[in-house]
Amino acid sequence: MKSILTFMLTVLITLATTAQKKVTTKSGVLKFEASTENFEPVVAINKTTSAILKEDGSLAVLGLIKGFQFKKKLMQEHFNQKKFMDSEQFPKAKFAGTLADYKGEDGKYTVTGNLTIHGVTKEVTTMATIKNVDSTVYLHTKFTVLVADYGINVKSKLTKKIAEKVIIEIDLELK
Repeated sequence: MKSILTFMLTVLITLATTAQKKVTTKSGVLKFEASTENFEPVVAINKTTSAILKEDGSLAVLGLIKGFQFKKKLMQEHFNQKKFMDSEQFPKAKFAGTLADYKGEDGKYTVTGNLTIHGVTKEVTTMATIKNVDSTVYLHTKFTVLVADYGINVKSKLTKKIAEKVIIEIDLELK
């Protein structure tokens, strides 16, 4: 009995000392803009984005495609259909990467990782700004992706209304 107790205590101490600190959110903001000049703005916001940031700088962000809200309901319906995002087959957008040299301090960090949209994964490198206030970590990043890189085919009659380059912006309040 003593050896079992000693073993369990050793395992618990090991787990406690190796467990990484992390901050999370389920209410992060994920925004994209695919507007073109002279046409109606193509902008959507998802305010239910989940994210986790570990003390080693690893970052994971997950947004449900159906969570994006547009000003116009018709635009939102078209966005989720098979001919665009096909949110039934590809319900999530994901990012998994690392903030280089992250030590939990305020500053600008290079973020490199894999972005998966529409079932296609591409490596992305961008900059993120971190600010710590009390026990909250604020993370902001903004980058551009090409629609064609993620297998999203915009019909030729819509190419003037939807930009080839999409600006993605992420704002996280992690606790």
